Amino acid sequence: MERIRLQMLRASILSDVRRRAIRGRVWFRVLDGLERGILSLAAKILDVVHSVSLESELTKIIAKIEESLKGVFVRRLEGFGLPRARELTAESVELGNMCAVEWVVDSVFARYVTFMSLNMPVGWSI
Repeated sequence: MERIRLQMLRASILSDVRRRAIRGRVWFRVLDGLERGILSLAAKILDVVHSVSLESELTKIIAKIEESLKGVFVRRLEGFGLPRARELTAESVELGNMCAVEWVVDSVFARYVTFMSLNMPVGWSI
C-alpha cells in the first residue's frame, strides 16, 4: 500500500532548512552531530526521500530547527497569549458580552494580550 504524503521531502527543501539553520545560528546549538550529518547527507545525496524511517527522522530534525528559529514573541504568543485570550473571552461571555465570542479567532487580540504581558513590570501578575 502506497503512503499518501502531503509534501515530499526533496533535496531543495532540505538544503533550504540547513541554510536557514546555519544563518539563524541554531545549526550547532540545537542539533547534535548525528542529526547534522543526516540532514546534510540527505540534502546532498538524495533527490527525493523515499524511506519512511528516514523521512520521520528528517521531519523530527526539521521540527526541532523550526521551533528553535521562532522568536521570543512568537513563543510567548503560543505559550501564553492564545490561552490567556481564550480565558479572557470566556470571562467576558460569562459577564454578558456576546460580542466577545469573536475574540477567540481574532489573532490581533491574542497579539495584544501577549504584548501587554511582555511589557508588564516585574512583580505584577495577571
